[in-house]
Amino acid sequence: YMKTRKIHLASLFALILLIPALLHAQGAIRQPLFRVDVPFAFVVGGVHLPAGHYHVYHPGDPYLIVIEKDDGRARAMAYVHPSTTEAGASSTKLVFNKYGDQYFLSQVWTEPDQQVHQCFRCPAEQSLMAQAGKREFVVLAAKR
Repeated sequence: YMKTRKIHLASLFALILLIPALLHAQGAIRQPLFRVDVPFAFVVGGVHLPAGHYHVYHPGDPYLIVIEKDDGRARAMAYVHPSTTEAGASSTKLVFNKYGDQYFLSQVWTEPDQQVHQCFRCPAEQSLMAQAGKREFVVLAAKR
């Protein structure tokens, strides 16, 4: 009985020590990289998002970006291919591909780590790209 009780107490103590670390990690995951105002409806990873104020997150996976409306009512995740830019060559911004009146998130640039996160194209964008052929680029600077 005493041995079992010691094991339970040791497990409880370890859990108590672990909880603050887990909460800290969760907070770091939710820490936005930046904020941005998007004045038009757009598509991220096949998900349609309305115009509005957004927070951009990096949820601990270098191949994933999360963009969430500041009121929490709209969110999308995009699988990305990160690559490094030259020092001083990047600023924090979003780059969209525009086909007619439709916008698709294409790149997420993050200045602090000098990364360009290239978004994978969803089937809808691939279809429009094949039909339209011509695209425009729209760049939105981030807010701090």
